[in-house]
Amino acid sequence: MNQIILFLIFTFSISISAQQMYWYDVILDVEGNHTNAFEKTVDNYYSSKEFPSDVTMTFSRIPLKGQGFEGTHILSFVSPSSQSLADLRASLSGDKWENYLELVRPYVKTVRSVAGNVLEVYNSEDFYSIGQAWVFKINGKNIPTFIGAFKDLMKTFDFPGFVGLAQVTHGTSNGENIIIYGTYDSLNSAFTFGPKGKKEENAFGDFYEVTSDIADFTQSWTRVGIKTYN
Repeated sequence: MNQIILFLIFTFSISISAQQMYWYDVILDVEGNHTNAFEKTVDNYYSSKEFPSDVTMTFSRIPLKGQGFEGTHILSFVSPSSQSLADLRASLSGDKWENYLELVRPYVKTVRSVAGNVLEVYNSEDFYSIGQAWVFKINGKNIPTFIGAFKDLMKTFDFPGFVGLAQVTHGTSNGENIIIYGTYDSLNSAFTFGPKGKKEENAFGDFYEVTSDIADFTQSWTRVGIKTYN
């Protein structure tokens, strides 16, 4: 699938009290034998970085992914303020930033950046370190219908953690433009994900019936958080 879904995850690690959220992600593909050195270098830099009070960054591994997904790690920045997010991005400059790039560059095979905004949020207080993204390619005119079907599904489906739906606005690949993202409190919870009982099964059936002709599901991938910075 070439570079499908190199835009991500909107990994929310702060309490979300409103629908308006913005995210900026950096996806990196790191050589396996350099993983420890890479993670230490990233941690050393961002541990000393001063973040705006309303911006949080989550550093995660991506251990589970479909064929064609090029990325082993992700840096996810999120904020309710687009200006704060832009200001943080602009602050990544100067001698310390250049020194950091010189240290981290030998470990990285490829790097990409993407950004977007959140459209729907559920269970914001139940954000866990294990997260799964489901990525869709949808014609723009059908996005409201897809969102409506998702909202109807969430009236019935009791997801075990945080759930959000986001739109990719910058850095899309092959037309993928909508992500549903959920978190789990354990791998066991992630492995047993799915509808429980007839009522939830019917809700999923209704969701698929509405969306199957308007949305192409491209891939799913799972991240595991390493550390959060703010």
